[in-house]
Amino acid sequence: MKIKNARQILVLSVLALVMVFSLTAPAVLAANNTFDVTVAHNINGRSLGLSKDLPVDITIVKDGELLTVIEGFRFGDKISTPLPAGEYLITVESQEAGPLPSMTVGPVDIPAGVDLFLNARLSANKTPIVAVVVK
Repeated sequence: MKIKNARQILVLSVLALVMVFSLTAPAVLAANNTFDVTVAHNINGRSLGLSKDLPVDITIVKDGELLTVIEGFRFGDKISTPLPAGEYLITVESQEAGPLPSMTVGPVDIPAGVDLFLNARLSANKTPIVAVVVK
């Protein structure tokens, strides 16, 4: 293949970097004993007869000890962060309706090197749930 201009060189370089990163990223996460998690709040509270924002507090317990509480997480919010591997229990409480047991995740052991997507949404029968996708 003949490279004709600087743009082709740039595109090929970017593609090469993407390929290398996609192969090494899981190994780096595992070596750091962490996993990546993304949490998205996709429940419009009006579907439940509450405010559209449906603010919730998320409690995250790791290995039996409180790790953090995310307060006022609202419809449309999304966060991503690395966390240390371990056993997790995640509970959600609506600031308007109280505890939401149907949205509890765990306790579950989460190993290093995985990517998690936790998507707060409504089930087919309008029950608030957290759909978990592991990559």
